[in-house]
Amino acid sequence: MSSAGYEAKCMGVDLESGSPGGRDARYHIMVVESSGHVIYKAESVSLAKLIRLAWEYRPEKIGFDNIYELGEDERSLIRILSLLPPKTSVVQVTLVDGQFLDVREVARRAGVLSDYSKLDPSKTAYINAVLSCMGYGSNIKSVEEKTLIQVSKLRSHSPGGWSQRRYQRRIRAAIYNVANSIKEALDRASLDYDYYYRESKGGLESAVFTVYAPREAVEGIVSEYEGQDYTVKIKPVYRSKLLVTVKQHIKASKPIIVGIDAGTTTGIAIVDLDCRVLYISSSKNLDRGSIIDTILRYGKPVAIATDVSDPPETIRKLASQVGAALYTPPYDLSVAEKRELVERIIGESIRDSHERDALAAAIKAYSSIKTKLDQIDKKLEGLSEEINREDVKKWVISGLTIAEALERVIEGLLEHEGAKPRVVEEKIDKHKQVDVSAYIVELERLRAQKEILESKIKNLESAIREYERRLREIQYNIRIEVLRDNEVVKLQSRIKDLESYIESMRSTISRLEDTSRRLVDVIARVARGDVIIARRIPVLNITSLKKSERILGELRSKEVIVVENPGIFEDKALQYIKNTGITAILTNNLDSPLANTLKLYEIPVLNIKDYLVEDIQDIEVSIIKSSIIDDAKRELEKLKSLRKPPDIERIIEEYRAQRREELSKSMRVSGIK
Repeated sequence: MSSAGYEAKCMGVDLESGSPGGRDARYHIMVVESSGHVIYKAESVSLAKLIRLAWEYRPEKIGFDNIYELGEDERSLIRILSLLPPKTSVVQVTLVDGQFLDVREVARRAGVLSDYSKLDPSKTAYINAVLSCMGYGSNIKSVEEKTLIQVSKLRSHSPGGWSQRRYQRRIRAAIYNVANSIKEALDRASLDYDYYYRESKGGLESAVFTVYAPREAVEGIVSEYEGQDYTVKIKPVYRSKLLVTVKQHIKASKPIIVGIDAGTTTGIAIVDLDCRVLYISSSKNLDRGSIIDTILRYGKPVAIATDVSDPPETIRKLASQVGAALYTPPYDLSVAEKRELVERIIGESIRDSHERDALAAAIKAYSSIKTKLDQIDKKLEGLSEEINREDVKKWVISGLTIAEALERVIEGLLEHEGAKPRVVEEKIDKHKQVDVSAYIVELERLRAQKEILESKIKNLESAIREYERRLREIQYNIRIEVLRDNEVVKLQSRIKDLESYIESMRSTISRLEDTSRRLVDVIARVARGDVIIARRIPVLNITSLKKSERILGELRSKEVIVVENPGIFEDKALQYIKNTGITAILTNNLDSPLANTLKLYEIPVLNIKDYLVEDIQDIEVSIIKSSIIDDAKRELEKLKSLRKPPDIERIIEEYRAQRREELSKSMRVSGIK
């Protein structure tokens, strides 16, 4: 606490009477050394004097059991805190490790107080001073520094179709990897943060980190980046807002159940212990401080609920920070079950999925403890109305038995019994003359004030009607804009389709122009007699021939046919081309069954490799060297020579000569002349 003889000074403050921060507010003040020795004390001090004394003594810390004793709202608090010495820390001693405790409980833990006896303002001011010197509580800052880290993809310029889908998967995987790297870096640096992301097939669409530290602390850990696929941006977020915004004197004791659907858009739903909906909303980029501010306006959370069995780390931190139990269902709630839970309580469905999920989580948490709450109501039937049923339920939810919770509430009533003001009956002399003039003046003042307020109400009602009219007009304009935007989207889609079609047509035109140039060249070569045009068919059958004739006209004599596959042919097709009188067949295998059969039909068959100039794919023809004509004639003569019929007359004459010779020889042998 001290070194080299130095004694730290701390000031303790407690509100005595009046409105916090107002002219009528009066405070008790204690200035103590770290040893606990009182060096100054004062009672019924105004706010102005409190600030002057803070500058006079310049304490290292000023302790409060409730910071809102300085001002009724954040705006006035921030203004007052700005008037205190800059090196003086303001401490709420009842905020310990993120949980709000009774000042007597903190004092008992610190050894400053041995029991739960009632405290007067002077004693409370002293305890606040000593606890702040001992390091209890949390510092209150008027400006909160946060840093936002955003990981998002850049606009795609890749091609469509499957290539686009592969590109998107690659980007999502990259964002997933860089978000994991950032998370690991923040964990290593032990920085407090909230992490929200949008998941998609193959990875993440985007990720957002809200880091509860200034930008300078983050920049040494995470660096900004902008590449072709994704970007990492770091920007500070400053709020003129109190770090702790809990008004303990407003609804602080009302137990509530809070459902949270955490994400880029966060849904919040609050119900009481009768499952009445107190609040439901959703908003983007909410941090933990904003969520806590919202929750504590409606009461003290006894349970933080989620709709998934494995809740995000942000929800775990939130439950720990507000000192509430964390409820998770045994399994992830389905959409159908969440709709049924919500409709059962409010009688209608909710379009906003984040609000629906948050409310379903709160209702599910309530359902899990409803039996025990009903037991409490039954147990408390007939007991004194002074016993607060909600307090009993709060203690039971926190882990006590019904009997223990009941005793705890009764003990609280007994402790506060001595604080009740005594009612002193004053005897009034009926015969005493009462001066009513003061009352008449007050009545007239109230009547005038009433007229002023009624006039203000009329003006406000008129303003509301005007705002409602403007709202309807804005909504109408928004609908028009939405319709226009939808039409723009359709037109953009149509333009994209047409651009794709135009590109396809350009490709077709380019190909046809190339074919046209080639055909012009072919025609010129045909005219010169360098080449001839041959039909090209896949196989030699009637089907292929008829298809070729539909495209190029009927088969004519003297034509040349190119057969791509000589392994398949039909006899009918062979007879057909034989009758037509074609010049030759070109194929790539002269030893194939087709080639051998063609030779039997005396149809010349030659090797395509020796004559092919080029194939024209679009019209299924081939350009062939004109030398095929002469070569085919020679091949035909060769085939005919192999198949020439024998000389019958010569054979008969030779036979007769042979017979005559044999007969003559026989007659000579027998002596006949």
